[in-house]
Amino acid sequence: MQDRPTAVELLRAAREFCEKDLGPQLTGRLRFHTRVLQNVLGILEREWDGEEAAVRAEWERLSELLGGQDEIAGSFRELCDRVRTANSTLAARIRAGELDDELERTADALQATVVDKLKIANPNYL
Repeated sequence: MQDRPTAVELLRAAREFCEKDLGPQLTGRLRFHTRVLQNVLGILEREWDGEEAAVRAEWERLSELLGGQDEIAGSFRELCDRVRTANSTLAARIRAGELDDELERTADALQATVVDKLKIANPNYL
């Protein structure tokens, strides 16, 4: 763990600089690209703060839907890989009609995952 400023504090400072100091001084293409950079920094800031909790919650939902998923013991990267694999399995089961009788439960789990992803990608879409 690094001392202060933390990664989130650095990202926030860079985003605020773009928003408050740099952006208002620019026009046209440079202003547009500064806004894009500002959005990227905001995504990274929110991802740094909330991605691991969101992925763990997604794993729990996938485990419930698919049944029999192993507990996660290992790195966050390993968890992300397992979530990707579980999502592929879920998609295949949905296509095969295996979850047709659990439509509401499946839709609720998928909606919760989308909400978690939007909280990171762009909370304004919520």
